[in-house]
Amino acid sequence: MKVLLSLLLAAVTCLDLGHSLQCYTCRDLTPVEKCLTIENCTGSDFICKTTMYSEEDVYPPTGISVVTKMCSSSCVPSDLDGIGMTHPVTCCYSDLCNFDGAASLRISVVPVGILASSLCAFFWTRL
Repeated sequence: MKVLLSLLLAAVTCLDLGHSLQCYTCRDLTPVEKCLTIENCTGSDFICKTTMYSEEDVYPPTGISVVTKMCSSSCVPSDLDGIGMTHPVTCCYSDLCNFDGAASLRISVVPVGILASSLCAFFWTRL
C-alpha cells in the first residue's frame, strides 16, 4: 500500500512537467526597459540568464544600461563583490524572473515540489 501511495504521489507531482520555463529574451544588446520579448525555453534550458553591459561597451555611447537575456542550460552568476567587473551575469530559475536584470533568488515551485514529494515518498517507503 505504501509503495502504491508513493507512486501515486510521484505521478501527481510530475503532471506539471510539460510547462516550460519562460524568460525575457534579447540576444542583441538592448536597453533594459526594451527587452520584453518572452521566449518559451526548450526542455534543456531551465535558467534565465542576464548579462549586463556597461555604457562604455556600446558604440556610439547611449547613456543607458544595455543587456542580453536568454534561456540557458547553464549559468555562472557573477560575484556580487567583484571589483572591476565589466559584464555582470545573473541567473534565475522561475518564469519571467529576469525582468529587471537584477539577481533573483526566486525559485520555481515545480522543482521544489518534486524534490519535497520525492523525499516524502522515500521516507514513507523506508518506514
